[in-house]
Amino acid sequence: MRLRLRSSKQLKPGLAALAVVALLLPGLRASAQTKESTDEFGEDAKPAKQAKSAEAEAPAEATESTPPPPPLVMEPATDANPFVPFAPAPAPLRVENSSASIQFGILAQPQFEMAGTPDATLTTKNLFLRRIRLMVGGTLFKKIEFFFQTDWPNLFKLDPADTMAGTGKNVPGMNVQDAYVTFKPVGELIKFDAGFMLPPVSHNSLESAAKLYGTDYFVNSFRRNLTNNNDPFTVGLSPVGRDTGVQLRGLLLNGHIDLRIGMFQGKRVGPVPAADPNPAVSAGVNMFRVAGRLQINLLDAEPGFFYQGTYLGAKKILSLGVFYDRQNNYKYFGVDGIVDLPVGPGIFTLQVNVVQWDGGSFLMDSLFKQRAYMGDVGYLIGPIRLSPFGYFERLVSYTAPAGAVPVNEDRYGGGLAFWPYGFNSNIKVQFLRVHRNPAPHDYNQVNLQWQVYVY
Repeated sequence: MRLRLRSSKQLKPGLAALAVVALLLPGLRASAQTKESTDEFGEDAKPAKQAKSAEAEAPAEATESTPPPPPLVMEPATDANPFVPFAPAPAPLRVENSSASIQFGILAQPQFEMAGTPDATLTTKNLFLRRIRLMVGGTLFKKIEFFFQTDWPNLFKLDPADTMAGTGKNVPGMNVQDAYVTFKPVGELIKFDAGFMLPPVSHNSLESAAKLYGTDYFVNSFRRNLTNNNDPFTVGLSPVGRDTGVQLRGLLLNGHIDLRIGMFQGKRVGPVPAADPNPAVSAGVNMFRVAGRLQINLLDAEPGFFYQGTYLGAKKILSLGVFYDRQNNYKYFGVDGIVDLPVGPGIFTLQVNVVQWDGGSFLMDSLFKQRAYMGDVGYLIGPIRLSPFGYFERLVSYTAPAGAVPVNEDRYGGGLAFWPYGFNSNIKVQFLRVHRNPAPHDYNQVNLQWQVYVY
C-alpha cells in the first residue's frame, strides 16, 4: 500500500488532523441532540456521517437561529371565523366615594304599531312610547346594592285590542317598576333581595326590557288571559309581573348553578269574620306566595338580577331552567332553555319557554288552566350587526269562564334587529300573524321600535 511507502514525517500531519476530528465528534453529536429535543416539530437527532466545511455549515446555523413555527394547537381559531365584538358601552353618570356610589340611567323605546283584532276589519295605528324609564342604582359599603326605576308604559297609546297595553290613552300612568335592595355577604355567591321585584319564574320574564332579542317579551310570559293584561297579584294593570317580597339568590359551583327562592305578598284575602260573639274581622290572613327557580349554566353564568335575551357575544350561554310558583291552590310552573353562542362570524340565539298555570279556586275568576309554548330563534350577522329572527307562541286553554268555550291562540312571525350600538341604540321590526280559535278571523300585528338606553 502507498501508506507504507510514505515517511513518518508525512504521516504526522494527517494523524494530527484525524485526532482533532475524533475529539470534536462527541461534542457535535451531543449538541445536535440537545437542539432537536426542544423542537416540537424536529426529528430525532442523528450523528453526522462526515464533517462539514465552515461554508456548508453557515446556512444551517442561520436556519437554527430562526424561531420554529408555533404548534398547531396555538393557532387562533378566530382567524378562520372572525367575530368583531361590539365597542364597550358608554359609562353611565356615576358618583362614588370610598363607601358608596350612585348611578343614573334611562330607557326610551319609541314605537310604531299597526294591529288588527280578531273580530274587527280595520287596523289600529299608534305612535307611542312603549317604555320610558328612569333608573337609579348604586352600592353602599360594598355589601349593599339598591335599584329603583319608574316606567310609563305605552304612553299615548290608544289600544282597544289585546296588544299588551291598557284600554285607553295614558293608562295606567307612571309606576314604580322595580324597587329593591340587595345584601351581598359573600360577593356573588350568596345574595338577599328585599322589595318590589320580579319573582323567580321563567327566564323570559326575568330578562331586562332593555336587553330582549325581539321587540318585546313573549306575550304569555306575563299575560294571563286573552282579553287584557291584568296581573292577578298586583292592583291595576301594571307593573306587570312584579310582587313585594324577599328572595335568596345563590350562584354556586363556579356559577354553574343559579338558585333563586323567595316569599312574596301575593294576593291577600278579604276580611274574614271572627267567631261569635266577637264581631271583629281580619284580612290578609292567608299564606304568602312562594316561588323558586333552578337554572343550570353549562357554560357562562348569568350573575345579574336580570337575565338577557342575548349577550351579543359577550358571554357563551347554554342554560336550562325549571321554576315553580304557588299560593294556596294557585300554581304556576315550567321549564326553559337558552342558547347564545358564537357560530362562524356571528352569534346563534335560541330560547324556548314552556309554562302552565292554574288559578284553582284561589284565583278562579281571573286565572284559568292554560299552557303556553314560547320561543324565538335568530342569528346575529356580526360584520353588519343585523339579526334576522323567528318567533312563535301557542296558548292552549283547558278551562274557561262558566258558559264559555276555551280559546286557543297561535302567534308566529319574525323580524330584523339592527344593533349599530348594541343595547345602547338599536332598531327592531317585527311582523306577527295571530290565529285565535274560535274567532271570526286571523289578524296581523307590525311593530317598529327604536331603543335608546344607558345605565
